[in-house]
Amino acid sequence: MCKKSFLTVLLVLLATFGVFAQEEWSDDGWGDETTSSSSGESLGGFWDRFSVSGDAELGGRIYFGSTDAEKTTVNAIPKLEVGLNYEGDSTNFNAQINLSERTLLHNKMDILDEFHADLFLGDFVLSAGKMKVVWGKGDKLHVLDNFNANDYTDFLIPDYLDRRIGEYIFRVQYNAPKIFRLEGIWTPVMRSEVYAENGKWAPEKVARLTSTIKEVGGTEVGFALSKKDEAFAALSALSQNSNATADMKTQAKGAYNDAVTKYITLLNQANSLSADDLYPDTNKLKYGQFGFYGNFSFGVVDLGISYYNGHYKQVSTDYTKLQSLSTVTDALHYDKLQVFGLDAQGAAGPFTLRGEFAYNLTNDNDGDDPWIHNNSISYLAGFDVSIPLHNLNVNVQATGNFVLHKDTIEDGEFKTADVDYDPTGKYSNNKLVVQLKDTFYYEKIELVVKGIYGFERQDLVLLPELSYKIRDGWKAKLSGMYIHNFRDDENDSEFAGWQDNSFIQLSVNYTF
Repeated sequence: MCKKSFLTVLLVLLATFGVFAQEEWSDDGWGDETTSSSSGESLGGFWDRFSVSGDAELGGRIYFGSTDAEKTTVNAIPKLEVGLNYEGDSTNFNAQINLSERTLLHNKMDILDEFHADLFLGDFVLSAGKMKVVWGKGDKLHVLDNFNANDYTDFLIPDYLDRRIGEYIFRVQYNAPKIFRLEGIWTPVMRSEVYAENGKWAPEKVARLTSTIKEVGGTEVGFALSKKDEAFAALSALSQNSNATADMKTQAKGAYNDAVTKYITLLNQANSLSADDLYPDTNKLKYGQFGFYGNFSFGVVDLGISYYNGHYKQVSTDYTKLQSLSTVTDALHYDKLQVFGLDAQGAAGPFTLRGEFAYNLTNDNDGDDPWIHNNSISYLAGFDVSIPLHNLNVNVQATGNFVLHKDTIEDGEFKTADVDYDPTGKYSNNKLVVQLKDTFYYEKIELVVKGIYGFERQDLVLLPELSYKIRDGWKAKLSGMYIHNFRDDENDSEFAGWQDNSFIQLSVNYTF
């Protein structure tokens, strides 16, 4: 299905490319005799519409959070991004290539990060390809941006768009001459969120699920082994029994061969388990997504209304179905999700105000199904302002989620296994994100400090960054992350298992 969908998108892109190819390579263009070389000048004019950009970076990261010196590690972080862009009179084409540890080792299909074409038809824009689309007025933080999944193999360290996963999208936009803009989006399939399967950034939930499945597999393999041994003992006993008939020996041998085959099959299946085996295949039309967005401008205020129909990108687990390896695919699923959203942005003096509100509707309206997410409400509210103190800019955003019908969850039979279970018992998750940014020395030096604090779980994440523009696209950057939890039991932390992952990173970057 993925290959078919990709071919469909590719054909659309090629057809679109043909439109501007005819437009730019027409006889009039090739026959322009006002230049000394008609073909050479026209070809140069065509290629002048192309641009190539890129970003090469090499960094070294040292983790210092652990008190155990043997656990202190140093990692090299290389990355190369190349962009190709064409800007025609009525068509744009864009391709982005990402070569990094995230794509080469964890997610090879995202080496081609984006690949799409835009066709401009008056007030309409038609787009198709592998894209990243952002909905909502938040600043790199959203509750309405649901089409693209996240790649968390390197946690929250990459920039917002850098950790978003490109999706095969068909998009129609209508830009009215005055006060409103409308758009519709459809994706034939869906990408789910990506997590590290091992290493420092493997989530506890993923590790627990994998452990449970391996335990189920081990039990099933052990049972098959005992059945094999029993069949072998029965066959051996018959072979030494002079009263045993040939049919009895044939049946015993057949039973033994069947037991051996089942044991080997289960053993190989258990030993070869991977993420591709565990999670449902979302390259199917039933996982397609669609939505509509409208933006209306009134003076200095922008208002948005949106509707999304798709699925959660995080897998849900029905642990009652984890009885055997053959039922794993039935136990894991992606919950159906509809999101009704509102957003706004406006200016109030020196302040830029922004907000988002989402009502998340699932198939568990009563909240009594522990294996499906409950309905919930999400919000974002914030502002940014430039303070007349040096070049200081302050950006503050609060975001949160409230699970509805939480009382039903607390009284449920499978409380701790519920997909919405919260060890704090509050079933809400509110965070405050503050960013301070300033520049020095003729804007060659930039200092950014971002802090994230989770109220219910008392988590604190600090992300400082100091960069220096050397010259001609070269930049050196010193960054890091500090993770701390203030609760007595750090297992209640949203970042449980990552308390030792604080680090310092030095990078050299060249942009062209």
